[in-house]
Amino acid sequence: MNLMAPVFRWTAPLKEATKRAMYAVAPETATAVMSARARAHSHRLVREWGLTDLNKKLVDRFGSVVQASPFIGMTLSPMTHQEHLGPFLLGTYEEELHPWFESALSGRFEQVLDIGSKFGYYAVGLARRMPDTPVIAFDTDPWARKATQEMVEANHTPQVAVEGFCSARWIDRHLRPHSFILSDCEGYEGELFANASTPALDSATVIVEIHDEFVPGVGSRIRERFRSTHSMTSVRSRERERTGVDLGFLSSEDARAAIREIRGPQEWLLMTPVIEKRRCA
Repeated sequence: MNLMAPVFRWTAPLKEATKRAMYAVAPETATAVMSARARAHSHRLVREWGLTDLNKKLVDRFGSVVQASPFIGMTLSPMTHQEHLGPFLLGTYEEELHPWFESALSGRFEQVLDIGSKFGYYAVGLARRMPDTPVIAFDTDPWARKATQEMVEANHTPQVAVEGFCSARWIDRHLRPHSFILSDCEGYEGELFANASTPALDSATVIVEIHDEFVPGVGSRIRERFRSTHSMTSVRSRERERTGVDLGFLSSEDARAAIREIRGPQEWLLMTPVIEKRRCA
């Protein structure tokens, strides 16, 4: 079972030029198609690879409460069980970002945007850690929005608003200075940030997942957009080897599968404002 395979490459992928054109001409439609396909594909792999049974073993042992990570204690609501639950439940999901989150959580933000929120793991997790900060979770996939709302209710985080498409125009109109932005939007990040002109972006702390494999050159476009206003740090995903949670009740194969993600290599950028320092608590 190769859980690190590049599973998000469709059987009949859109041509790269077509993807770029769709994001430029019909971004809402393009992101809706991409996010729904990605979610459906991952759910199918959960079933095909027998991860549903592994999910049950994990929930039987730990319940539905996150065991580690900056979001320890968060409840994973029923709809999330359609995902490969192990990395979220055990705290290994995107663990490369954990130091960035802990650093961000030591500060104070006026607003949090989670663009491409999936089922709300970050939106709700951050809302639990920053209960006085408004959070907006954007996702064009109806399943994701419903799942995020379920997570909001399960974790009692009413300050999380669930929305559909996030456009550059929305950012220009509504982004507050000193905000924290997470972006994972399947290659649309280039169009989104390049076309947003609000000065509020200059003071935002931004974590963006780069999707050069979907839209070649998008990483360079993001770097150029924030080059004059932010310092940048990049990190790439690495294969999971261990977790601090005791998995002795699982077979060695299940234990390995539980902490690995069903997608290929990823790259993220952390962009922190240099024009004026983020206000600290």
